[in-house]
Amino acid sequence: MPLSQLAAVAELVYDRLPVTVIRFDRDYRFLFVNRRYAEQVGQPAAELIGRTFADLTIPVPEGSRRAFGLAAGRAFAGEPDECSFDIGPPTAVRTVHALFLPEFDPAGRVASVLSVGTDVTAFREAEAARREAAGLFHTFMDANPAVAWMKDADGRYVYLSESYRRQLGADAGWLGKTDHDVWPAAEAEQFRANDRRVLAGGAAEQMTETAAAADGTTRTWLSVKFPFTDAAGRRFVGGLGIELTGQLRAEAEKRAAEEQRKHEKQILHAQKLESLGVLAGGIAHDFNNLLTGILGYASLARLELQATGHPAAAHLEHIEKGAVRAADLCGQMLAYAGKGQVAVQPTDLNRLVQEMASLLAMTISKKAVLRFDLARDLPAVSGDPTQLRQVAMNLITNASDAIGDRSGLIGVATGTIDADAVYLADIGAADLPPRRYVTLEVSDNGCGMSEETKARIFEPFFTTKFTGRGLGLSAVAGIVRSHGGAIKVYSQAGKGTTFKVLLPATAAAAPPDTPPPALRAAFGRGRAVLVVDDEEAVRVLIRKVLTAAGFEAELAADGRAGVAAFAARPHHFALALVDLTMPHLGGADVFRELRAVRKDVSVVLMSGFAEADATAGFAGKGLAGFLRKPFTVPDLLAAVRAAVGA
Repeated sequence: MPLSQLAAVAELVYDRLPVTVIRFDRDYRFLFVNRRYAEQVGQPAAELIGRTFADLTIPVPEGSRRAFGLAAGRAFAGEPDECSFDIGPPTAVRTVHALFLPEFDPAGRVASVLSVGTDVTAFREAEAARREAAGLFHTFMDANPAVAWMKDADGRYVYLSESYRRQLGADAGWLGKTDHDVWPAAEAEQFRANDRRVLAGGAAEQMTETAAAADGTTRTWLSVKFPFTDAAGRRFVGGLGIELTGQLRAEAEKRAAEEQRKHEKQILHAQKLESLGVLAGGIAHDFNNLLTGILGYASLARLELQATGHPAAAHLEHIEKGAVRAADLCGQMLAYAGKGQVAVQPTDLNRLVQEMASLLAMTISKKAVLRFDLARDLPAVSGDPTQLRQVAMNLITNASDAIGDRSGLIGVATGTIDADAVYLADIGAADLPPRRYVTLEVSDNGCGMSEETKARIFEPFFTTKFTGRGLGLSAVAGIVRSHGGAIKVYSQAGKGTTFKVLLPATAAAAPPDTPPPALRAAFGRGRAVLVVDDEEAVRVLIRKVLTAAGFEAELAADGRAGVAAFAARPHHFALALVDLTMPHLGGADVFRELRAVRKDVSVVLMSGFAEADATAGFAGKGLAGFLRKPFTVPDLLAAVRAAVGA
């Protein structure tokens, strides 16, 4: 086929291509333009043939003309070339990338240039948008206080935000390196292990990571790591981290401040308890000395009348019980102050409540009805009957006060509950072990309490009543705690209150009731007892009881007088009854002075304090016994009998 025919066929093909194809000679006259080029420049192909580029009506920037001319010149020099140039008005500029190929005549000279061009405007705009988006992304990430990073599947860094570099001291040299190249071994392994887990899991994961910051301090970050795959199928893990160091430090400082406030509150509470303990000690001494006379003489009279069958003996028994209840007031204060000793024994809570029924009926409001619902076969509790009696007394008295002058109902119920850890935690007693507890519930339909009042009712000096009535519930809380129990309050303003006390049940049986002992025959057989006490009523009472028991009693009004009397006749006395707290010379000093005169003398100590507190300084010194004030005649005789071996 002749060359002319081949050229014609080629031009037919060029005319159907989606790219621009032109041929021009050394004078830049168009020898051929395809349909796509004619559409691009907006002029018919037939109109352009034989004309030059200067005849184009479409604007071509000067820079594009120079680029086009340079590439075409190299092609006319026999070297293919390419370039990009713009055409069109400023509002609709198109970018063309063109290839310039030299065409040779039969003599081997370049006769024309064939140029094939592609409109790359969309690609260029997309690339510009990509670069702009990448720039915005980097600007955003660099300005973001959160640190950001990316690593490939092998753990090499491929991106670090400016905040990451600033906060952690990283630099561009980290790119392409792994954690083990830039971090200490422990931190590197931490980061790498987390990255592997995220890549293996295929999902984003939140975690806390620590690292040394640029200033050398250890910082903590809350990190979110996520896996992703690029268009080429390569796997990466990216991360965003927000520093928590300041927040954690603030929380730690807040906790420390709360602990400090708690500690200060505990110190204040301890100071209150110490003051209460001093007050309780004074009351225990002075008040119990007075009660010793009342209780002792009532006990002596009852025993004497009981022997004759006189009906007044029953009345004296009520006086004894009243004196014992008065003595319990001291124990109530000591219990909250932490100085009360628990005389633990199996106790029947039903019997304890029933014994108090007649006394309670006289103390509560006349408009309040007292109703008992006591469980059958109730297990015993291990506790101090006197203190547990005080718990019931205070709760019932509190219920009566809540009812006031209105008609109302006070319910007293007992039962059992097998409390598990969930229940105990719910009532604020998570420190107690799950087990069976005996319950005492005292309820009323009185005024109830607000949440604010309920939160403070167990404070030692808080009260909603008149002055002097604010210690009862605080003592109840102290007694219940000392017995290994818990107390829960249910109350609603205007609808009443229920106090529920839990006390550990015991398998041991409570001892049976025993009638008060009668006054026994004399067992002193002419032996002498020295009584040293600064309260005259106590001294006289003891002499009457001991004389009736066959003893000779010599009295001393204080410690010095007692030591002098004993020193005058050291072998005359079989026993010395010595009060702990006296003027001039206390019981401990008297004991030491008596032992200095005669080493084998038997001494029974008397005190209104609990035995453990009163005898703490006598351990291992041979004390013959202890008599707690106030005491009954049987208590006194039992202590003397044990000391003299009768």
